[in-house]
Amino acid sequence: METLNQPLPLMPAPKTLPRIERALAKADPALGRLIKVIIERSGPRHVAPSPTPPFEALVRAVVYQSVSAKAAASIYARLKAEVGKPFSPGKIGAMSEASIAAAGLAKSKARAIANLAAWFLANRKRAKALPTLPDDEVVAALTSIPGVGPWTVNVFLIFNLGREDVMPASDLGIRRGVQLIARMRSIATPNQVKERALLWRPYRSVASLYLWTSIRLKLQQADLG
Repeated sequence: METLNQPLPLMPAPKTLPRIERALAKADPALGRLIKVIIERSGPRHVAPSPTPPFEALVRAVVYQSVSAKAAASIYARLKAEVGKPFSPGKIGAMSEASIAAAGLAKSKARAIANLAAWFLANRKRAKALPTLPDDEVVAALTSIPGVGPWTVNVFLIFNLGREDVMPASDLGIRRGVQLIARMRSIATPNQVKERALLWRPYRSVASLYLWTSIRLKLQQADLG
């Protein structure tokens, strides 16, 4: 994700953790130690709804999947320039997959974006209701679109809809973060992440932000005491 590679300012040591972070630290002291280090170095993480329209947020998530933040930002900028304003399902729907791919996207991603546009155009009422639907209904609706998987939808739920209890267990950064706090010799499996994350409910999205940040900061076990 783009934000994971931006420089982070050094922050003063917190006297007390924010409310959600306190709850997470109480439930999982190892995660709490990681949270404290991150807040000291870069401040607290926040989950909040984004003003970005859902269609645009989903396209962005597709572009950023399994690509370095720098490369994804360049591709996404080219795609937005090609589409112009507004960045809408109608405009994308009028483009060929080859035109979408010309921004630097793999054919599979170009097809997924075209499928997203087709779904938004064919399901206008459902698409408009996405911000109000429960998490499981959002997942069911969007993963029915060919090429759109759970990772894309989880990123959308966290960063666009601001949902606090989402667990992208298969994400490599999350798995490395769990490896760090659990002091595991090898990277955590998605099932191990899910099991550990039971401690973090109902704030699994917030925990995920701290795990992602720990990888961005290149924290080591020695940093956690």
